[in-house]
Amino acid sequence: MDSYITELEQRFVNHKIKLNNFQSLFDTEENEDKFIQLADDYKDDLEFTNHSLLSTEYKLWQRRLKNMGKKPENALQAMTFCNKEMYPSVLKFLQILATIPVSTASNERSFSNLKRIKTYLRNSMNEARLNGLAMMSIHRDEQCLTVDAVLAELGKTKRRLDFIL
Repeated sequence: MDSYITELEQRFVNHKIKLNNFQSLFDTEENEDKFIQLADDYKDDLEFTNHSLLSTEYKLWQRRLKNMGKKPENALQAMTFCNKEMYPSVLKFLQILATIPVSTASNERSFSNLKRIKTYLRNSMNEARLNGLAMMSIHRDEQCLTVDAVLAELGKTKRRLDFIL
């Protein structure tokens, strides 16, 4: 068990360091070393990798952040303030940060729920019912369904027989 924990820690430490380097894009205090490290990690994605040009661009970006009234809260907001001609590397890093998946646990959870719902015996259900059951299963913690709420919803639709509550 200890070896698994150690391997997981080693695997995610590298990701933590890279994400920590992305924080330099939002800090008003200069973290030029982190920015240069980020540029070294993603040098294949950048137009130029000259450290002096990168540090100048970073200093200009820092000045832009300091002069801004409201600082951007996430990468998508920062991309709207970033001029492509003045800050090409910063824009590229913001695009990378915006597309990095935070976690795949929710995607894996929904597929495992789908496997439980659509079994061999339930293979003939239509798409609307499958989507409804999947959404109920995925968001089961957020729901507070009661018997009265289900009966009230069923009572709203017209039936061939009268449905009396």
